[in-house]
Amino acid sequence: MALDLPNTADHWYRQGADALEQDDLEQATAALWQCLALDASHASALHLLGKVRLRQGQEEAALALQLGSWRQDPSLGWNAFAAAELLGRLGRWGEAAAAYRAARQALPSDPWIDALQQEAEGLGVFGGERLAAGFSDAAYRTWCRGFEPPLQRPHAPLRALDGWQIDRAADAVLRPGAQEWLAAWLADHPTDGDQGADLLYPDEDRLGPDGQRRDPWFKPGWVPESFWSTPWLESCAFWRRDWLRQQGLTPLPPGADPLERWRWQLAALERGPRIAPLDAVLLHRRSTTPPASTTTASPAAAALLADHLRRLGEGAVAVEPQPPGGFRLSWAAPRSCRLSVVVLTRDRPDLLERCLATVEACKGDLELEWQVVDNGSRLEATAALFAHWRKRPGSRFRVLSLDQPFNWSLLNNRAARQTRGELLLFLNNDVEAPVPADPGWLRAMAAQALRPAIGCVGARLLYPKGTIQHAGLLPPMGRGCEHPYRGLPADTPVHRGRAGFLSGWSAVTGACLMVRRPLWQEVGGFDPVLPVEGNDVDFCLRLGRAGYRHVVCPEATLLHHEAASRPTTASATWGPAQSLLMRRWPGAMASASPWWPAAAALDSTDGRPRELGGRGWT
Repeated sequence: MALDLPNTADHWYRQGADALEQDDLEQATAALWQCLALDASHASALHLLGKVRLRQGQEEAALALQLGSWRQDPSLGWNAFAAAELLGRLGRWGEAAAAYRAARQALPSDPWIDALQQEAEGLGVFGGERLAAGFSDAAYRTWCRGFEPPLQRPHAPLRALDGWQIDRAADAVLRPGAQEWLAAWLADHPTDGDQGADLLYPDEDRLGPDGQRRDPWFKPGWVPESFWSTPWLESCAFWRRDWLRQQGLTPLPPGADPLERWRWQLAALERGPRIAPLDAVLLHRRSTTPPASTTTASPAAAALLADHLRRLGEGAVAVEPQPPGGFRLSWAAPRSCRLSVVVLTRDRPDLLERCLATVEACKGDLELEWQVVDNGSRLEATAALFAHWRKRPGSRFRVLSLDQPFNWSLLNNRAARQTRGELLLFLNNDVEAPVPADPGWLRAMAAQALRPAIGCVGARLLYPKGTIQHAGLLPPMGRGCEHPYRGLPADTPVHRGRAGFLSGWSAVTGACLMVRRPLWQEVGGFDPVLPVEGNDVDFCLRLGRAGYRHVVCPEATLLHHEAASRPTTASATWGPAQSLLMRRWPGAMASASPWWPAAAALDSTDGRPRELGGRGWT
């Protein structure tokens, strides 16, 4: 006797759901349509039928079904979520953000939906462009229209500007309201007294051939190496007249030759003015590319900078123009220089072999010794690699076996004490020199490390896919101790391509950190209380407190297989390390000045304007 099957909407819905789980799209479609024939308002059936259509590649039909399900039952939540995903795939970002918002309201136990909503909002505002890929000219114009703070400020008397001399390039034009903005700024920031300033410089951008604003340059505070490599006074600077008179300096007339302006600026800087940045775009450059006669491209200007550095006590520095509008600066390292390289490893002989071989190939005439710390390796291939390197002709290669719980600070300290080099290079085993690499990168780092003013020297590290992993380190960035420009292309133009030039930072990563041995000894090495994260930051900040500057050397552009040897996900040490740094260095962990532009957001690494920070827009 045949059994009567229930002919209810819920029965056919369950049949359709089971068929979909088995990926039987034909059976699922038939069952779900039968469900809807009995109950046309069955929101869950509409939702599942939308998923069927999506698997069949019918995005528009899938979207119509998800929107219908959402209208029938907004409390379901997953129908709105599915609609949001489809709207995003179709580039309808504003509608996608609204759908994500509705899904979040219906699904309060799923807070991760917030990030998708914020991402969709940002993509809607910026026409589908992802800000994390770098701040493009189109994104900049959107910011100018909707987010840039107006230059209009509460009325301040313009006579406050009488005490200031403007030094401006011939093709630079002040924005309407710039003078009023500066007068108000001066009223808020008295420039006399100990906290005053003798030199002010604004942010800037360029006007394209169509008259549209593009290529913003948000400038950092006064970081000497950053200024020398990418001089930012050429467009516009404001000098306090009283200070100029005290120094016996006669201002150059408007329209002066760019080379003469550069000579005058360098002479004025040698008098030690107090300097402050102005965190607003106050002028445009009319030129779309740096003119060949300006300081940013002229060999004659490079020669003037070399003379300036010699007068500052930097010795003989080779300076040459470097596209797209700055200088490459090369210090000389002595011919006789011993460098000790400390590498920690636990197996991963594949990584270690590339690290050893590619660095050794670039040592040039440096006297290189290796101190490898074996932190509990077990593989025969690792032992064979050690034996091979010990037998290499002329090789200075030692292995220190320390089979104990991993403590980056403690292991590096133990190893460094057994080396003899005047320079120490702490290097991760997952770092390698690319092929081809600048053959002089190791000597360039050594030359920087031997400068009396310099503490730590870092490398520009790239992910294997070619994007930036490290070009500097800022303790207050992101969740803490983030890398500016992380994830951007190696040739990113953000902040006038700063990531590709010699630049100063408050800290550099310990993945590739060079320092003079006496400085390492002076501050007691790395702190073992910080076993994994934060030890490099703490070390750099201790040297910074002693008056030393830290730089990233662009010639040293290396590959970093970050976390290939030690995964960092769900690190149990990250939170305690951040808490310790906050207690020990409250000022450094709260302020990115002078290394990061005040006009740029601190919660993102891509250099976007601060008005776009805190929104979750990727």
